[in-house]
Amino acid sequence: MKHWYLIAYDIREPRRLRRVHYYLRKQALALQKSVFAIETDAPHLEEVLAQVRDLADSRDDDIRLYAIPGPAALWTAGQQEHRLAGLHGGEAAAREGSLIKRLFNGLFRREAA
Repeated sequence: MKHWYLIAYDIREPRRLRRVHYYLRKQALALQKSVFAIETDAPHLEEVLAQVRDLADSRDDDIRLYAIPGPAALWTAGQQEHRLAGLHGGEAAAREGSLIKRLFNGLFRREAA
């Protein structure tokens, strides 16, 4: 069974950083420079994490994995919002997104993307 995860990293050495970033771009959806979303099953996730561990240095770098219940749990605004468009699916997710945008507009007195 597939689940959604966020993979985030902070890698100090530029060569390792490029290698990890290039590898994850082939495996997952880039959300920011060092944040990726991936929908996968447990065996494939283990493979991805093993490869990332091999490419990084555990003494110097920080790599984190966050399980998320589904793409509807992600709220996006701004330049990268289109990257997750179409993943949310369903009317409940659309209503939830609309509510969050209204809250954002009220809090920050500006239009959410």
